[in-house]
Amino acid sequence: MVDEQGRQHGARSRAIAAVRPLAGPILAPGLPGLRKLGAGLALDLAREVGERRGFLWLPVAFAIGVGLYFGAAREPSTIAASALTALLMALALAVRSRAVAFHLLAGLAAIAAGFALATLHTARIAHPVLPTQLVAAEVSGFVERAELRTKDGKQNGRIVLRVTALERAGEPRPERVRVTVPGTPPTVGSHVTVRATLGPPPGPAYPGGYDFGRDAWFDGIGATGFAFGKARESAAPVAVPPTLGFAAWLDEVRAAMAGRITAVLSGDTGAIAVALVTGLRGGVSESVEEVMRVSGLSHILSISGLHMALVATTTFILARALLALWPALALRWPIKAYAAVPAIAAATFYLVLSGNEVPTQRSYLMTLLVLVGVMLGRPALTLRTLAIAAMIVLAAAPATLLDPGTQMSFAATLALVAAHEAFGRRLINSVGASTPVGGYALRYVGALLVTSLVAGLATAPYAAFHFQRLAPFSLLANLAAAPLVSLIVMPFGLLGALLLPFGWDGPAWSAMGFGIDGMSYIAATVAAMPDADRGLPAFPLATLILFSLALACLCLLRTRLVLIAPVLAAAGLWIGASPDRPDLLVDATGKTVAVRGLDGRLALMGDRPTAVLASRFAGEQWLGAEGDRAALAAPGAQMAAPLCDRLGCTLPMTDGRNAALSLSRDSLVDDCRLAAVLVTPFEPPEDCAAYVVRIAPDGSSGAQALHLAADGPQLVRGRPEGVERPWLPMPREKLANAAAKSPRPITPIDPAGTADTETLSPEQASPAPDQ
Repeated sequence: MVDEQGRQHGARSRAIAAVRPLAGPILAPGLPGLRKLGAGLALDLAREVGERRGFLWLPVAFAIGVGLYFGAAREPSTIAASALTALLMALALAVRSRAVAFHLLAGLAAIAAGFALATLHTARIAHPVLPTQLVAAEVSGFVERAELRTKDGKQNGRIVLRVTALERAGEPRPERVRVTVPGTPPTVGSHVTVRATLGPPPGPAYPGGYDFGRDAWFDGIGATGFAFGKARESAAPVAVPPTLGFAAWLDEVRAAMAGRITAVLSGDTGAIAVALVTGLRGGVSESVEEVMRVSGLSHILSISGLHMALVATTTFILARALLALWPALALRWPIKAYAAVPAIAAATFYLVLSGNEVPTQRSYLMTLLVLVGVMLGRPALTLRTLAIAAMIVLAAAPATLLDPGTQMSFAATLALVAAHEAFGRRLINSVGASTPVGGYALRYVGALLVTSLVAGLATAPYAAFHFQRLAPFSLLANLAAAPLVSLIVMPFGLLGALLLPFGWDGPAWSAMGFGIDGMSYIAATVAAMPDADRGLPAFPLATLILFSLALACLCLLRTRLVLIAPVLAAAGLWIGASPDRPDLLVDATGKTVAVRGLDGRLALMGDRPTAVLASRFAGEQWLGAEGDRAALAAPGAQMAAPLCDRLGCTLPMTDGRNAALSLSRDSLVDDCRLAAVLVTPFEPPEDCAAYVVRIAPDGSSGAQALHLAADGPQLVRGRPEGVERPWLPMPREKLANAAAKSPRPITPIDPAGTADTETLSPEQASPAPDQ
């Protein structure tokens, strides 16, 4: 212990000696007062380095590199990125005896490593994307994933097919497609054929919005769409892949467990229990999902770190208690380390059972590191453990950096671990052997309060950025529901799974249902409070980045340098205070248009009534980005009504001029004369005076936004033109070259975008592919 302290003191002294000469000249040449301040800040930096806290910043630097990769306008060179990483690592090792140079180069090397690994990962999983829409094409394949989805009281299935045949697709065809099918989906592992309209995975609903197509691409999906009928069993042209055999068995196990649970628990209670135990959320009604979101308890429905930790902790406590029943064993052997073994087994079983999704993998990795630390007699959960877990997760799947679940999970864990290091020991040491029962209860409530508050504050910026909503009473809901989830719902859920093979699982499910009913009552009560559902306008990505850096500084720094955190947060608030809001938004099909009116709020027009337009994917995304929860709840009463007839619609814009949506060629002449902006899929007259936003009927033009600037309208696409990345559909000029080289022609539907929707078939006039 003395030697370790001596080494730390020596490292700190060497760091201070290395930084001190640089402090004054760099930070404040010729100014004595600022030189003194600079010297003090340099010493603070030296203390951070001397205490070996530089390691904690490696995942931050790595994440910056991954972010730089995704922000690139072109796909980077894997050779150049790898060479730069190797060079910076070699330079860092060469100057490791010089503290300042070493830490600077190590940070740059971590940034380069994140950039390079993201590039390599993308190249490794590269797969084709369907370049254009295919209408009513027959697709066959093995069912890899199947889920039941409930919306508006109707149940549909969503399946992922490993494609064995795709009509009119050309080469190379997508390897996997995601299709929405009516009714109950087919079983995993079966080979099916279905007729569906397929298209490239959809991009952002608005510029700067979440790119769902990129998310689908990293999930292995090359096309998405909807079926015109149920999927039918068909003969497989090849043998069933071995991995699908295990997936099919696992799907049967999950379905059997779901059946046992719903035999005891009915309705929403049973559906929630199934979601928590097996990860199957299809039975949870939309109304329950919304109540949980409004109350701030939606995280309970998804398999996350909370559930994994509760399963592992419950198993660990039970195993340790059983081992303690044998005094000879408890006194001679480290039963605490032995108890971690069944806890790891339980966590692994839960990982496999719940579907092995990326968020669950992340939670499992954190739990595994904690339990391995227990087995080795090391601190269970520290900032170093979290840093290692973050590096492993990002190295294995760099795209998870963009996932809201990943961001919120690591933000909450970082804040909780930092809060525990700062305040947790005081709370633990505040009670002793003579403390009455009330003292322990008070400590539990205090810990619960601090945990909910810290996690809620840490994740709030990410919830606001991705979902444009806040749950102001989430602290109250989590305080009330946490004991039920921790002490009743998850422990009895685990007990039910263990007792299921013996047929005595029924009482455990009943007890679990009691806890779920209590949790649902709390959620409904909180959601019914006035102003429980608060919307926020979307803010720029730069604001979220600054908030993230502020959180990292607040949690990782231990000296006066922590004052950097409020400066970064203030800069983020300043940037987000005046977001760039479009004046007109058009969805990829041109059937839904949003116009900012004289009152500054969006109004919708399209081929359906306002209420239907607001319930569409694009409408929900646009109104959500405005933070207009009232318009989402009652769109017809909260927004201006368009003037519509069978030929199209018009709405006034912020400058008083009209925007028109043309649904027929017959309206073009009048719309060009009376409107300032015209949205249409048709070729306008050459003398059209309006600014024309042209939409390709096949959706290839993507979502678009228009800004009314002083020098005229400015058009912005959801996916900028000229940007070439693997997850984007192939540009049309490259598509033509691919068609010339392909043995089977690629036939895009109306590539010039001149088709008249009145002449399209009913299938062609159907909604856009699944989003």
